[in-house]
Amino acid sequence: MVVATSSESVAHPPTEPTHGLNESEFWVLWAGDEDSANVTENSTRMPLETLTAGTDIPLDRPPRSVETWNRRDIAEMPETDIAVASHPSDTMRSNGTYLRDVGVTIGAIQPSTRVHLSEIDQPLYIAPDGEVLGAVDYRVVTPSNGTTGSDWQVKSHDVESVRLLLDGEVLDTANHTKTPTLTYGGLEPGLNETATLTLEATVTVQLRRVVATENDGCAEPTMNGLCQASSQSLGTRQESITVRDNATVTVYDLIVSGYQTEYPDGDLGLVAYKNYPWYGLDLPEGEVRGVWRFYVARKPAWDNLTTYDGTNTTTGHSPVHPLQVHAFPIETGPTPWPRATVALLTVYGTEYDGPSLPSTVALDSIDGPYTGSFGIATRIETPHDETDTVTAIGLVRGTNATLSVSEFAAVPLTESNLTLAVTNRSEETVTVRAQLRDNETGAPIQTSDRDGYLVVAGQRVNTTENGTVDVTVSSDRDAVSARYEPSFWWWDIPGYTGDTAIVSTGGSTFRYLDALFGGFVPIGALLLAGYILDRFTNWGFWPPWRGL
Repeated sequence: MVVATSSESVAHPPTEPTHGLNESEFWVLWAGDEDSANVTENSTRMPLETLTAGTDIPLDRPPRSVETWNRRDIAEMPETDIAVASHPSDTMRSNGTYLRDVGVTIGAIQPSTRVHLSEIDQPLYIAPDGEVLGAVDYRVVTPSNGTTGSDWQVKSHDVESVRLLLDGEVLDTANHTKTPTLTYGGLEPGLNETATLTLEATVTVQLRRVVATENDGCAEPTMNGLCQASSQSLGTRQESITVRDNATVTVYDLIVSGYQTEYPDGDLGLVAYKNYPWYGLDLPEGEVRGVWRFYVARKPAWDNLTTYDGTNTTTGHSPVHPLQVHAFPIETGPTPWPRATVALLTVYGTEYDGPSLPSTVALDSIDGPYTGSFGIATRIETPHDETDTVTAIGLVRGTNATLSVSEFAAVPLTESNLTLAVTNRSEETVTVRAQLRDNETGAPIQTSDRDGYLVVAGQRVNTTENGTVDVTVSSDRDAVSARYEPSFWWWDIPGYTGDTAIVSTGGSTFRYLDALFGGFVPIGALLLAGYILDRFTNWGFWPPWRGL
């Protein structure tokens, strides 16, 4: 009979930095812990420890310290003998005749990031080069001893081999270890395709059946003068069991492409894009962050370890806490820095419904639809220099790409010139012609066959092949204004900047002012002449209203 028992287990981080991590590295790793609503300052606590005790901190980069922690933590998996097996709570176990509770568990794949795209779409992105940490355990049972004086003994037992596979292809192998570390490299990105990463362990045991034999006399005494008993082997039995643990992954690598331009005032324009999410750009004079931020949390399946001995099954708090990096869409959205010199033109990508984070993670994720930042467009107030470098930052640690500006496709960007002229006027209407041209070459700009448009007197219109469009408005208007709203400069070649224009249409207010001005001019001229004559002759009649 197997008796199941458990001890109360509360998810909590270790109480102090260990595994070679310092204070600043350690305290930000536990977003999944239970925060306290009432945190009081403690003189023995570091400021960061006090802060993280009451809330969680969004991270700007996936921390390398996660990998250091995992390597050292999983290596300290509790040791067991052949009578006991210990596994995380979700480990799938297999039983044979002599091998029981055989299991293997993936503890960490690193570098990797679990990306919370939506409530149901949360892929695990892994770097093309990395490592997989695991844990293997088992126990051995022997047959009941017979009545003939024979006994069953364990001759040998071992984790014969552990293999790492990707979609069935072996990447690495380790032998004779319960806490294997296997490495891989040069994986090809799957363009959002998933793959199966498998940790496969083969455990073996060999038993022998022996019977004690009697010696006549004592022909071979021991060093202590005692008779040495001998035994006879009656045969052996062996067993091998292979177990597996799978993880669905997406190989993630950041190879960005895009466009660059020089604004007429010398500013640098950059567009970088990839067909799946990435973090942001380090620019020559600043940075732009997309919608993503990071947090680190323990793997819940490792909060408890279950121990099996054939009689009792005991579940208790685990001393081993592998960590996982997570990326989530933050409520503040994409941000440029410094805002005075870096402008975020647009962020584009796939539309998602915002995910909800675990209740133990005290961070503000986007609630509702959002745009995953697959592409980022910026304008930087800096001299355009094609030798400058830009670094695109991925969602998985180490998946960065540094490019010179010259590696982005160049798109010419010139000023547009918008003019307005009144071409026809009646008692009720005025016709205004808008003309849009390239300010450098004078070539007409036809908006009807490219993105972008004109707004004339509040009406959205497009120019024809000759770069003009006529708009009729009410004659009550005193003036007509217009503006050119170009598309993003990288959508059409060449790209254009916007422009504005205004023209008087001679409305009723204008005619009143014209009549008033027409009468004021001769009166003003007469008064000016009188003032000058008075100054030269001293006749004293200025000002003429002095006697009134």
